[in-house]
Amino acid sequence: MFSEYFEDWEVKTEYSKEFVSLWSGWLGKENYHKLDEVTENEWSRFNDLLRRLAEDFSFEVVNCELQSLTEVRDINSVLSSYEESMNKDASKFTKLVIPELGCVISEEWDYTYIIWHKNNGAVEALTPYIKAASLESFHD
Repeated sequence: MFSEYFEDWEVKTEYSKEFVSLWSGWLGKENYHKLDEVTENEWSRFNDLLRRLAEDFSFEVVNCELQSLTEVRDINSVLSSYEESMNKDASKFTKLVIPELGCVISEEWDYTYIIWHKNNGAVEALTPYIKAASLESFHD
């Protein structure tokens, strides 16, 4: 149910954020150059993460315009290629719900995904997958 997770186009404010990135924290101005140095192989870790998760969890893709969630039967159908990802605007960023964990995973700027959760064990359940994909997670 869309309204369980979203209000308009935004994840509801009662959800906490866990950031998933290539780095273990925010880069800071002195390291912004690293954003321009990300290789296709490094970027592909995010697709690797979602493929790993799809082996054990079901996904629903979010359509904010229609305020709907649709079951994802093949995770590859919602993944972007490196080229597509480099050229899309925020309105095209992928948002996925993992119903079993009651969380949302959203693609964001600067090689970051956000896990939106209610401190219900979702982050702990996802951490081994994040590590296996050679990604890092952190929160503010």
